[in-house]
Amino acid sequence: MPSEEYGENNNGCRCLNKTADLTSLTERACTTSSGEPGIILTLRSGSCVPLDYGSNICQPHDLVYDPICDISLATQPNFPLYCLQSWCYVDADACVRDTDNAVYRSSYFPVDSGMDMFYSYDACNSTAEEWLGFYEGDTLGGIKLKASIPNYLEPMIFKRDGEGDVISEPGPEYYNNSIPYEGVYMNYVNEIMRIAKGDIQEVTYTYKSRSSLLQHSSSHYTAAVQDIENGLVDMSVGPFWITVERLRMTSFTVPLIYDKIVLVIPDPMSKNGLSYQTSKVLAPFTARLWLLVILVIAFTSLLSVWFAKSSHTKRTMLEHSKRRTKSKFSRLRIGIYARLIFDSFLEKGLYFFSEGVEQDEGSSL
Repeated sequence: MPSEEYGENNNGCRCLNKTADLTSLTERACTTSSGEPGIILTLRSGSCVPLDYGSNICQPHDLVYDPICDISLATQPNFPLYCLQSWCYVDADACVRDTDNAVYRSSYFPVDSGMDMFYSYDACNSTAEEWLGFYEGDTLGGIKLKASIPNYLEPMIFKRDGEGDVISEPGPEYYNNSIPYEGVYMNYVNEIMRIAKGDIQEVTYTYKSRSSLLQHSSSHYTAAVQDIENGLVDMSVGPFWITVERLRMTSFTVPLIYDKIVLVIPDPMSKNGLSYQTSKVLAPFTARLWLLVILVIAFTSLLSVWFAKSSHTKRTMLEHSKRRTKSKFSRLRIGIYARLIFDSFLEKGLYFFSEGVEQDEGSSL
């Protein structure tokens, strides 16, 4: 940054010579009406001011260089009173450290411009109230906004058909911007425009893009937010939920409506008995459903054994059949199948109650 030179001193809050800083802004260079080199101010009028604008001394700099402050209009009732107030650029650190003078960052040179420019009216025994009041009342300068509508929601946002009936679902008329929107939100925006007193000149309503809806097919509202991030619209009007995904794409106004969501559970009471605590394990299902689950597991176990036809089982029964009588062999076969069915029941039961974790086939009985 160029070096700073000090001008007038007011109890430790001194005017600075910011000529070198303004000279460095070559992209905003201009020539004043008197033929001097200058820079263009970006707020409202974009005036071309000389390079010593606001530097060195306390004086009403705006009265000389701001077109709104035409001295010939000084007798008019709407003449801005800030034009008559003296101010200058100051050393913000020194002012806030050594004095109680109010200091403000210049909106002509925002933070991202890389230029640290601060001004003070108090340092010049003046007041910033008139300027701040005028500035706050003209922050957008009669801007025109384009807003998308994500969906219909009566009575918040809706359109009417040719017969005057409310349309509940978007159709071809949704893409016809000549059909006006009605509803609570429209009234709310209109009231904001009235309060703004011309700061917001116009709000034009339109539809969300088909490409964003294709990208976010599960939500019309997220698709509308995507259009804001893509720069297709300035804002979107509707009952939006503020989600993490949407916050990554844009900012939101202060919530207008709060949905109170609560989790309702039965009164847990104060039972601490062993039987009660043990029964809580079975609480997710009713007794009938538990019985059905067990029957399904048993039935699938029976079928798996029936269709498996294990060669080992056949070989085992064949060896025993050579050494035993027919009655003994029948009892043995029933026992083998019972053991296999029980083994399969345990296997499938563990699979079910372990949420589908595969079991080791070599761990069977």
